[in-house]
Amino acid sequence: MVLLGILAVLRGVGWLFSSSHQCKGRNNDADYNTPGEAIASGLAHTGEDVYRWTGSAAVVVFVGMCGWGVIAFIACRRG
Repeated sequence: MVLLGILAVLRGVGWLFSSSHQCKGRNNDADYNTPGEAIASGLAHTGEDVYRWTGSAAVVVFVGMCGWGVIAFIACRRG
């Protein structure tokens, strides 16, 4: 459960960084004219990657937790 909570926080942070960014593609050179815009563009692209990755990771963790729960349930039933 703690791992799912951490993934949820990371997903939220990734969403915050990428949600307000109107990028012109994955090429950072096309996204900025100043150093500040370059940093913002880089953070937005990183946030987008984190947002996409954490969704898949959360599914893997959830399936693993369900599998562990089934094994623990069956082991307890057999006594």
